Amino acid sequence: MRHWFLQLLVNLPLFLVPVVVLGADAKPKAAGTDRPTGGDKAQSQPAADQVPAEPKADADADKPQRAKTGSRPTSMAIIPLPGGLKTLTIHFRWSLYPKASIETRLVPGPEGKGVMVTPIYFAEHLKGKIRDDLYSCLDHTGEGGLTRSFTKDKLVYKMIGRRNSLGNQGIHVQVYPEESKQPNENPAAAYLQLDTWAVDQETLSLDLARDEFPKPGTLFVWFFREDRVVWEEQIRWPGYK
Repeated sequence: MRHWFLQLLVNLPLFLVPVVVLGADAKPKAAGTDRPTGGDKAQSQPAADQVPAEPKADADADKPQRAKTGSRPTSMAIIPLPGGLKTLTIHFRWSLYPKASIETRLVPGPEGKGVMVTPIYFAEHLKGKIRDDLYSCLDHTGEGGLTRSFTKDKLVYKMIGRRNSLGNQGIHVQVYPEESKQPNENPAAAYLQLDTWAVDQETLSLDLARDEFPKPGTLFVWFFREDRVVWEEQIRWPGYK
């Protein structure tokens, strides 16, 4: 009898083990990892249905950023024409700005950095008789064009209306000091009615004549909307040989 009872105790774990296994939960408990739970369906879920992680703030810091458009020219270049005339070509959507104009000043010499240069602000004078004279020059389509001048604050403003290199009747204003013996010593000019200087709505081509800009130097360029400067740039001007 005692021998039978001891044998029962030895074999008892063999009967209890299946009972413990069969009574366990069929689904595994979630482990302490980032792996999804919920069976094979959850693990095979497409990536598009899962919530993406938020990108880090500096994820795109090293990527080149697209330049802002509309506030500055995309490019400027000096273009020589077959007849010898040189033009300043500006790529900029000028047509978005009503009553726009461009002003230029040349600082002769090899370097123009550190030089304080101011525009002409010709739009401040564009009223009354001066405005009437300017439109007379613009509307004159005869041979040789038409010129009108006035002097103010010891500066001479020479309004020149003539056919430009684009075949249009254009108007620009040559500006130089009254006491200057050579008007092209430190030349400046204003270009008005930009539609007459336009190749298209995003390209301007301005004539820089030999008798007005003969020397090389740094050409400062301002784009105006009425009397307000929209942008300022500069470019090396080769002059005429």
